[in-house]
Amino acid sequence: MKQTLVKFRQTVADRMRGGGSDDTYTVAVSTRARYMRYHWVLVIFGIFLLYNAFWVSDRYVTEAQVYVKSTGETASILPVLPLVSGATGGAAHDAMLLTSYILSSDMLLALDERLDLRAHYASDEWDFFSRMSSDVSDEDFLKYYQKHLSANIQPESNIIQIRAQGFTPEFSQAIADNVLEQAEAFINGVSQKIALQEIAFVEQELNRARQSVNDSRGALLAFQSENELLDPAITGAAIQAVVNNMEGELVRLEAEEKVLTSYLQPNAAELVSVRDRISGIKEQLEQERDKFASQGEQSINQVNAQFEELRLAFEFATDIYKVTLQTLEQARVESYRKLKHLVVVQAPRVPDSPILPRKIYNLITLFVILNLIYGIVAMIVATIREHRDV
Repeated sequence: MKQTLVKFRQTVADRMRGGGSDDTYTVAVSTRARYMRYHWVLVIFGIFLLYNAFWVSDRYVTEAQVYVKSTGETASILPVLPLVSGATGGAAHDAMLLTSYILSSDMLLALDERLDLRAHYASDEWDFFSRMSSDVSDEDFLKYYQKHLSANIQPESNIIQIRAQGFTPEFSQAIADNVLEQAEAFINGVSQKIALQEIAFVEQELNRARQSVNDSRGALLAFQSENELLDPAITGAAIQAVVNNMEGELVRLEAEEKVLTSYLQPNAAELVSVRDRISGIKEQLEQERDKFASQGEQSINQVNAQFEELRLAFEFATDIYKVTLQTLEQARVESYRKLKHLVVVQAPRVPDSPILPRKIYNLITLFVILNLIYGIVAMIVATIREHRDV
């Protein structure tokens, strides 16, 4: 650049003395104009260089790694064993759920209440471009928070990597510690709430089944008391057995009567006794048969049908109660297996030195961008001038 200026001065001097061609003079003026335009690139880069060297506020980053583990999960969580690490859809869903909570406004409110994040990020101790405005809205506060705290999931292991930024090393660690504490409380609360809801639902069904058993039992006992029967089927069987015995006895006596009639007089005492016994058995047999036809206002068959219906209802309610009781025990076991807790793979620690902003990277990036912009603008201007000359 210095040689360009010397050449430009010599060219202008030659022009003043009448020496040199018009083309040489034109090239010199064009070179001088390009240098003046490129001067703004150097000025902007110099300002940014001074800002990074003397004014920008350093930011410290504390990193932590956690994993959401179910109580019933027995597999390893090491990232070197992704195929057997239990990195299933459920684990991925838990990791995404926890990540969303970490970056949510609920987490921000909890951290602000504990650590006063707003005061730290908006302090006048930090440079104007790095700190947050003191009167920022809640939405902008959340955006600022999400830029200074990241939570990324490692797909192969579902480990969540948390990076908390602070303007002091102690504060960045405090942010990370409180994030882990709030995250553990959240994941425990969610899993416990789901488990309690499942158990409460099954307990409600168990109470309904128990009430159904009590109602059906009460109806059965009331029916037995009303009809004075323990079991109509057993009573009917007993009556049937008596009838069968009496019918057998009646057949025997009638046969005996025929035998006695063959050789005794009609008024013989033995024959009269047999006939009296036959008459008594027939009368008693008729009464026993009437019991099948009528039991009060209903026949014993109808009573037995109603009793069977009540008994089946009681047995069905009892079976439902047994199944519900087993379901409750299974729900308690499954709820315990579904309980989740936070495994800290890497605990937060106080960072030794600031790693943000990346000054060298930012300077190089800015320099490249400025030169690209300058080159594009210069090419556009040259193209426009060329078309004008044509």
